[in-house]
Amino acid sequence: MYRPGQQKLTPVMEQYRDAKEAFPDAILFFRLGDFYEMFNDDAVVASEALSLTLTSRNKGSEDPVPMAGVPYHSAHGYLSKLLAAGHKVAICEQMGDPKQIKGLVPRQVVRVLTPGLLTDDGQLEAKQNNYLCAIDDAGHHDGRYGFALLDLSTGELRAAVIEGGALVLAEVARADPSEALLPGDLGALRASVAMASPRTPLREDEPLDDEAVRPLLDEGVASPLYDEATAHHDPLALRAAARALRFAGQNLPMAVLPVRRITPHTPDACMRIDEAAQAHLELVRGAGGTKQGSLLDVIDLTVTAAGGRRLRRQLLSPLLDVAAIRRRLDAVELFVSQPRVRDDLRAILKRVGDIERLTVRASLGEATPRDLGRLRDSLGAIPDALAVLGSVPALDGDASGLALDVDPCAALHGELVRALVADPPAQARDGGIFAEGFDPELDELRALRQGGTELLAEHEARLRNETGIGSLKVRYTRAFGWYIEVTRTHLDKVPERWRRRQTLTNAERYLDDELEDLADKLSHGEERFALREAELFEALVARVAQDDEGLKTLAAVVAQWDVAATLAEVAHRHDYVRPQVDEGDVLALEDARHPVVERYVARGQFVPNDTLLDLGGERLWLVTGPNMAGKSTLMRQVALSAILAQMGSFVPAKAARIGVVDRVLSRVGASDNLARGESTFMVEMRETAAILHHATRRSLVILDEIGRGTSTYDGLAIAWAVAEHLHRAVGCRALFATHYHQLTELADLGEGIANYSVSAREHEGHIVFLHRITPGAVSRSYGIAVARLAGLPEAVLGRATAILEALENEVPVAGGPGGSRRPAPEAQLDLFRRPKLPTCTEQEKAALLQLAGVELDRMTPLEALQLLAELQRLAREDEA
Repeated sequence: MYRPGQQKLTPVMEQYRDAKEAFPDAILFFRLGDFYEMFNDDAVVASEALSLTLTSRNKGSEDPVPMAGVPYHSAHGYLSKLLAAGHKVAICEQMGDPKQIKGLVPRQVVRVLTPGLLTDDGQLEAKQNNYLCAIDDAGHHDGRYGFALLDLSTGELRAAVIEGGALVLAEVARADPSEALLPGDLGALRASVAMASPRTPLREDEPLDDEAVRPLLDEGVASPLYDEATAHHDPLALRAAARALRFAGQNLPMAVLPVRRITPHTPDACMRIDEAAQAHLELVRGAGGTKQGSLLDVIDLTVTAAGGRRLRRQLLSPLLDVAAIRRRLDAVELFVSQPRVRDDLRAILKRVGDIERLTVRASLGEATPRDLGRLRDSLGAIPDALAVLGSVPALDGDASGLALDVDPCAALHGELVRALVADPPAQARDGGIFAEGFDPELDELRALRQGGTELLAEHEARLRNETGIGSLKVRYTRAFGWYIEVTRTHLDKVPERWRRRQTLTNAERYLDDELEDLADKLSHGEERFALREAELFEALVARVAQDDEGLKTLAAVVAQWDVAATLAEVAHRHDYVRPQVDEGDVLALEDARHPVVERYVARGQFVPNDTLLDLGGERLWLVTGPNMAGKSTLMRQVALSAILAQMGSFVPAKAARIGVVDRVLSRVGASDNLARGESTFMVEMRETAAILHHATRRSLVILDEIGRGTSTYDGLAIAWAVAEHLHRAVGCRALFATHYHQLTELADLGEGIANYSVSAREHEGHIVFLHRITPGAVSRSYGIAVARLAGLPEAVLGRATAILEALENEVPVAGGPGGSRRPAPEAQLDLFRRPKLPTCTEQEKAALLQLAGVELDRMTPLEALQLLAELQRLAREDEA
């Protein structure tokens, strides 16, 4: 930018200043020849982010301008790095060929790249939607929010009105947007969104007048949206959609946005899975924050990008409508029962590219020749896929749950086959896009380009024969171009029609009309060929864009085939069963397994378990058992089975019946939020509060060790009250794991609560986890045995045994700071009580118990010495 005191700007730098002032919050990539240049603060930021050499413009002046640049042809990688670092990048292009323009080349910002508006394959996750999220409340602050999701890469725009900030956060977590827009007056919601979706860049959006909504929905898009949208959407939802389109239009000032309709976003038709449950259950991200180790990682065997995106959406948005769920299950069952059809279809679909995104790039004028080649090959696979599906006897699309009545876009496919070479180039500027015979003019130019030497040789031979001048030559120089050269001895044979071009000492140079025409064709052949190819390519891209509706419909059908065949393949490989899904009150699983955990243990080693939760019977299970015995795994596998069933998948069990679940609410695992300044206990209480506020009778709640983050009595009181509330006030199906054995008394207080335990055995100080769920409460705890398994030193384990014995017998801890300890609650003591030792001093008791609690053959020499030192200390205290 121009700065006061700086020398007068050149015309080029004036162009830069104007472009930068139009997009001040973006790094400006300013095209100068074969480079994108950056200046001033942009250059400094980019040089640090991209490890570029920082130079300067006007080095000799008192105020040099910092400058950095990247090659035009390799800018893609640099752009990806800047976007990953959270920057916006404005692309300012030369709007014409410098060779054809006298004076200053016009330049214009053609696009601003932001994380939520990407369309390039190299910058996108193939199997995940790239959403721009917009939220609006029209300034009413009444708890109603307009919510919109725009995926520019697929042309999808969805909108809804959502009641309550908590549900907005759940939808943000479900969509996992790449960027979010919120008005400046939604500061509290902004903070919540930032914490619920920390990977999402948030942008404060400028005010939006009601009068601006209609123009934003009708202008700059593929077809007007407003009139049709008002019949299906609340005005608040349309405001959010208008925000998304305004942001997209501002950042793509020269494009027509590939949006033709606003689809209703219907969270009420889907199972609610908030951000906490999504994280606890590791639906799409494992413990490491990546796809690895997640449920999606196990079930995603899709072979198309669109299929992968659809599978992810189905997983995060399980259905509530039983008929729709059954239709999806019908499609999966078809492919389970027809393994040959499944295998053949999946092999064919591997040839299908991302039709949806290829179509959008064509609509935006961004498609490359290679993109069109992929689209051609993809369309070529569709008839084969339809033939495979048609081989299934009496296959009925309605009955099977599969969409079969689809236009394969055969006319477009035929045009692409005729037009393109077998292997189109990566970029249009590389040339060689079109097949011979597609365009006569291009064929002629290609022949001139390829056969120019032969044509000149033929012309030279013809002139020699006509004139009888054997030494005649057709030659070329950069200064004079093509010419006919004749030595002075043959000047009398030169035809009159020839025109003298240059006189030399021993020869004369001439031109004739035929050579001049041929020379003109040759000298401009490359340019004409490139221009003609560009014209034809632009027309072919526009032809693809004309079929965008049919192509997107086809892409959606292919994605459905891919998902159904994929879920059948998963069911076949891992022995899943079709669930019975109904409106009933029962959630019953026989020999159910955790779909992820079983993949990480030796084959056949996972221990399956039965679960039966019934709103009319045992609806709340109190699950006890030692750590690592499998309580959390049991609870998670029940929740995952419900999610899988309602998304339309078979489930890992011998048999399954799922009475529709409207929400899965989860509090499993210990975590804190240091960025928010919250402890593990505060996070636990916040998530538990959300569960109690939002759970309904048809919800499935899983809670693991509520109250463990505070003192024993506070934690026990909270856990007891939460369990009572779930049972009496909510009345939902729930699994409640706890180490507070007093809670098992709840089973005696009313119908609907039952005790179950995950079994384990201790043998000679060693614990064996059986991982089997059995009726009744656990008979004892195994804390010290688990600590031994974890590798705590034997001296520490011996001391812990002594302290536990003292606490169980309600006596002061020998060797402690003195004073009595508060006795543990009686119900808890009964689980641990051991026979009392003979009468002796407290120090003697401590020493004997500590000795009894260690395994000498497991101790290292150092641990033995440490134990001996501790016993000596106790002995000396006894003497004193």
